[in-house]
Amino acid sequence: IDKGFHPLAYRLMCLQAHHRSELEFSWEGMQAAFVRLKRMVIGVEKYNAAIDQNEIYEPVTGGHRDFETAIFDDLNTAEALGQMERHLSTKWYGSGEKLALLEIMDSVLGLNLLTLTRADLRIRPKAAIITEAEIEAALAARKEARAAKDFAKSDAIRDDLIAKGVEVMDGDPLGWDWRIDV
Repeated sequence: IDKGFHPLAYRLMCLQAHHRSELEFSWEGMQAAFVRLKRMVIGVEKYNAAIDQNEIYEPVTGGHRDFETAIFDDLNTAEALGQMERHLSTKWYGSGEKLALLEIMDSVLGLNLLTLTRADLRIRPKAAIITEAEIEAALAARKEARAAKDFAKSDAIRDDLIAKGVEVMDGDPLGWDWRIDV
C-alpha cells in the first residue's frame, strides 16, 4: 500500500503461481499483477455498462467447467485465472452471462471484481510528493489548455505531473493514475 499498490494486486500475483511452486517476489511482478488486475476491472466495468440492470442473467451452462477443472487439479489457480480470462474475453457470451460466470469464478479467487472499481485501485504512494487535490487542479488546468489548443502548456503540465510520479492517461474516464517506480 505504501508503494501505491492495491492489496488485491498482491493476491493476484500470488494466484498467478501454483501453490506448490516457489513464488519469488519482485516489484516488477507486483506491477505486472497490478496491470492485470486493472485490465480485469476495466473489463468488468465495460460489461456492467453493457447490460440491462433489470434483467436476471444465468451463467452459460458448463461455461465454468474448465475453471473448475483447473481448481480441482491440485488448486491450480494459475490455470484457473487463464480460464477465467479466456471465458470473459470470448465473443460467444453476452455481458450478462460473462458477469454471471465471473461471479462464480471470483467467489473462489476472492478478487472482488464485481465490486472493485478503477477509482478503488488509485492508492497514493506514501512517498508521493503531490496530493490528490493538486493532481486534480493540474488536470483541470491541462484540460482547459487542451480546449484552448494551447498544447505547449498542456504538455508542460503533463510533464510536470510525470516528474511527480503521476501518469496522465488521456481518454481514460478517470483521467490519471499513479505511475509506480519499481
